[in-house]
Parts: sequence; C-alpha cells; structure tokens
Amino acid sequence: MLKKLALCLALVAPPLAADEAWDSDMGLIVYEAEENGAALFSFVNVDAYPATLVIPGLAGNYNTRGVHDAYWVGTGAGECPAFLAAPGSEATTNWGRALISFDRPAFPTSFTLTLGDCFGPLTYAIRAEAP
Repeated sequence: MLKKLALCLALVAPPLAADEAWDSDMGLIVYEAEENGAALFSFVNVDAYPATLVIPGLAGNYNTRGVHDAYWVGTGAGECPAFLAAPGSEATTNWGRALISFDRPAFPTSFTLTLGDCFGPLTYAIRAEAP
C-alpha cells in the first residue's frame, strides 16, 4: 500500500528544481534550490564570475511564472556600499538588483534576465533559452 502511495505521489509531484536549466551566452543557468520561498538559480554573470540569482516568491511556482523582481549575489570583487549574501553563501560587495521575465507561464520556457549593479538601474541583460 505504501509503495503504491509513493508511486502515485511521484507521478503527480511538480518537477524537481534541478531539472530546470537554460542555455545562455554566459553559459548554463540552473534552478539549484528553493529556500524560504525563494528560487535560487546559479549562473555566470556578465563580469565572468559565478553568481546566484535569488527570486523571492518563485519557489514551488512551476506553472504561473511571469515577471519577477529578484537580486543577484556574485563572487569576486564588487563595488557596492554594503555586504549582501545569498542563502548559503558568504557576504560580498558584488551584488545587484535583477528582473527575470519568463516568456510563458510554465517550464519549459525561455526568459530574459535583466541585471544592475548594487542599487543602480538595470543596465544589462542575459537571454536564457529553454532546451
């Protein structure tokens, strides 16, 4: 009985976060984890350093995605006036605001990630294509 219940739950469960990955000019962008209601994506930022994109409110949302405010935290030297850390990482001065705009509400879908430095305007973009 328990085996049948586990099988049924596995068949209706939402996709695992790590199953989502996108190709971009900066390399692979991967949905790594969910923490405190936020989705955590790994990517290489335009400064060529590894970074984490933190998207509050996106955790568990696999079918009604749209435009979401976010922030990124990178490695390497930064110039922001304060330290910030992504969940599970060390604080750094290399971070900024972000906006992720999905093309369609459900995976698989491509998106555009617009980024800025520190509290500044969103000034550069990364296009991510679904497989």
